[in-house]
Amino acid sequence: MKMRFIPTSVHGAVDHVVGPALVLAPTLLRLGRTSPEGITARAVGGVEALYSNITDYELSVKNVVPMKVHLALDAVGGATLALVPQLTGARQRGKKHWLPHLAIGVMEIGMAAMTKTEPPRPVDRRAKTIKKLANTALKAKVVQDVAKVARAIV
Repeated sequence: MKMRFIPTSVHGAVDHVVGPALVLAPTLLRLGRTSPEGITARAVGGVEALYSNITDYELSVKNVVPMKVHLALDAVGGATLALVPQLTGARQRGKKHWLPHLAIGVMEIGMAAMTKTEPPRPVDRRAKTIKKLANTALKAKVVQDVAKVARAIV
């Protein structure tokens, strides 16, 4: 079973939603402006929104950050989101102070583990198409050769 099956384009689309959502979430959840869980969500979301726009994948503005580095940053961000509310005592203040952080953090770590490490390249797609055409032509040639032999025998 292949572990990395999420295309980089899907990962990019999720990034462009999750980053801004993390920046807005503390306000929507009415978390304190200076609460560790609010600061963490805003910081992680802001940083993710920035590096998502310069990652080497389909939905970025500029291809600077390699995908492997991006995935490592996502895993660190996810772990930070999941752990900070647990380590700062936010758990005692109610579910809205830790459960969204844990859910998004686990999702970030999972996406980092399951996303392909290289975006598809146009050359790769052309090479696959050429290879398919070559295989088809080879099969056709084999069929023609077999037909000639069969005609000769008959």
